[in-house]
Amino acid sequence: MKVTVQIPARNEEGSLPSVIAMIPKNFVQEILVVDGHSTDKTIEVAKSLGCRVITQPGKGYGDAMIHGFKNASGDVIISMDADGSPNPEEIPKLLEKMKEGYDLVLGSRYLLGAGSEDDTFIRYIGNKGFTWLTNLLHGTKMSDSLYLFCAMKKTMLNSLVFRCNDFSLCIEIPVKAHKAGFKIAEVACYERKRIADVSRVNAFIDGIKILFANIKLCFESKKDFFIPQKEK
Repeated sequence: MKVTVQIPARNEEGSLPSVIAMIPKNFVQEILVVDGHSTDKTIEVAKSLGCRVITQPGKGYGDAMIHGFKNASGDVIISMDADGSPNPEEIPKLLEKMKEGYDLVLGSRYLLGAGSEDDTFIRYIGNKGFTWLTNLLHGTKMSDSLYLFCAMKKTMLNSLVFRCNDFSLCIEIPVKAHKAGFKIAEVACYERKRIADVSRVNAFIDGIKILFANIKLCFESKKDFFIPQKEK
């Protein structure tokens, strides 16, 4: 199976060289950087490192990810942030689990053997709260709902409609995958401190957006999750 590592990036010239260097190339056939209208040398740096680069049409993390899904050439897409906090050396672990027949394999910072150097107390409480709420509302069984370091089958992504253009996509992907009947698993991962720059997540504002997205998903019917066959 062909594997694409997809990296949304906006002004990440300081971290991309280290992140790209750590990706295990014997497991990955394509590195796709989805540029978020960077004003630094992110595009130039990515291209110089052999990455394929596309520019997202709109704004927001979710918009970049969805645009990448449509353009990635891999049978499996690994989603990974550009700041260096997900460890690329754990990619084989995600792929090995996927070989057991799963459609979506989520990295988790809270399983036995996992951890995080970048989690603050506020984020930890928020993540636990949102994970509990998501599991309660939608019947999922996640331990970490806001860490989108994961492996996804392209066939699954091509079957589902995603509408969240912000960080709420972290919730939308596993919830819709679960309700659509796709097989989901988690593996323990260790989040590192970011290499450069600061987090662009606003705990309050993005938390509100994720909350509303979570509630909105309760009112979407299962048939609205799927892309009509003629549009695939």
